Amino acid sequence: MTAQSYAMRHGFKTLFLFFTFFTLIGCSKLPITSKKDKLHTVAFYNTEKFFDTKDNPKTNDDPFTPEGEMNWTEERYKQKLNNVAAVIAGIGGNNGPAIIGLGEIENRYVLDDLLATSPLRKLGYNAIHKDMDDPQGLDIALLYKPKIFKPTSTQYLKINFKDKNYTSRDILQVKGELQGELITIYINHWPPRSRSRRGRQDESRLHAAAATLRQEIEKQQKADPNSKIIVLGDFDAEPRSSVMQQTLKATGRPNPAYNKELFNTHYMAYVNGLGSYTYRGDFQMLDQVIISKSLIGPEQGLEYVRGSAKIYDPVNIKYTLGKFKEAPKSTYSGSVYLGGYSDHFPVFIQLRKQR
Repeated sequence: MTAQSYAMRHGFKTLFLFFTFFTLIGCSKLPITSKKDKLHTVAFYNTEKFFDTKDNPKTNDDPFTPEGEMNWTEERYKQKLNNVAAVIAGIGGNNGPAIIGLGEIENRYVLDDLLATSPLRKLGYNAIHKDMDDPQGLDIALLYKPKIFKPTSTQYLKINFKDKNYTSRDILQVKGELQGELITIYINHWPPRSRSRRGRQDESRLHAAAATLRQEIEKQQKADPNSKIIVLGDFDAEPRSSVMQQTLKATGRPNPAYNKELFNTHYMAYVNGLGSYTYRGDFQMLDQVIISKSLIGPEQGLEYVRGSAKIYDPVNIKYTLGKFKEAPKSTYSGSVYLGGYSDHFPVFIQLRKQR
């Protein structure tokens, strides 16, 4: 981490300590439920360019073929399947999450191969997916255990970008019942920043994605102020950015009185210098789980388990030595094959039913 980036992240430690203190006070007012209540893990994992080995003439996947620049062979593909499956199976315990959003999945063929692996086959997941308008052909998807979560409707939200010729992934909305209670899940993988003519980073595409999602959430909350909503994804923006706090209105304030805001469960992890992704040695909190305030301390029904928001980073999926120490153990570094898991760590929260 550079001195400049360290200062930007940690230069206001006193302010953050006060913020942490008052946040914990807010959380302490939430009711405590029995430890016997069953926990349900909800997660997101950007799997890092999870291609099959076949060329799709409609997308830019040529490097990820056996003859391509990345030398993406069947052997490497199978290793990736087993790696990703092992990670998913370990999130939140030994039985894998009840619900997990996935990023950078090429197609349904990859999903089916993933579900057929030994770690996941016995967990009985179903999948929701469709091909999207990403230039590389990398989509988002949802895996769920049908015995726990029962989808009732699926919708794909098109993002209204200002640049007319630009296309990217939709936002996946899935409504369904978890323990008999209706919840709405939004799976996101927002587009990367572009460059302006002056070489500066342009966040307009991120703001377009955030505005599209915010508009849909407001419409839903207007129809039912108590809607229970979970937003998962790789947002390519950190929790304290204007995209997240002002456009999406997702903050680190858990107080249910501010019910027009969403609560970013990974805000404090970011404040504490943690992250799900590294860039030039700097940890960034790009992957987050965000919830509606209706999931915080309800009198009954599903609730967010305070303190359950975590980054899943066991030793085997990260580097333990050298200049990349503690970073996610990725599949590639540039075009050099490393045989790792992903360049992102999964993130997750847990829910339980308040009785």
